[in-house]
Amino acid sequence: MNAGLPLFDLLPVRKSDPDTSREAAKGVNITMLESCVYGCLKAHGSLTSFEIADILRLSLVTVSPRLRPLSDKGLVRDSGVRRMGQSGRNQIVWEIV
Repeated sequence: MNAGLPLFDLLPVRKSDPDTSREAAKGVNITMLESCVYGCLKAHGSLTSFEIADILRLSLVTVSPRLRPLSDKGLVRDSGVRRMGQSGRNQIVWEIV
């Protein structure tokens, strides 16, 4: 991490976002959330982001953005399987690598 960067450059918000968004972003522990999502997949097997959110009792907008970073780190992957969700649309089924 570059110590010379302003704090707002390190937060998951845009510079144009209101101060309230910056304050909320400071309270998000991404490492903890990624760990929860990974642990859910490890305990329950392959799941969609909707299923993970339901099991963890978190919102989809909290869970879904954690999957791509976990994938980028080589910890989870798109299984190639799609499962019909409550929306009537196919959803990615994620699995532990």
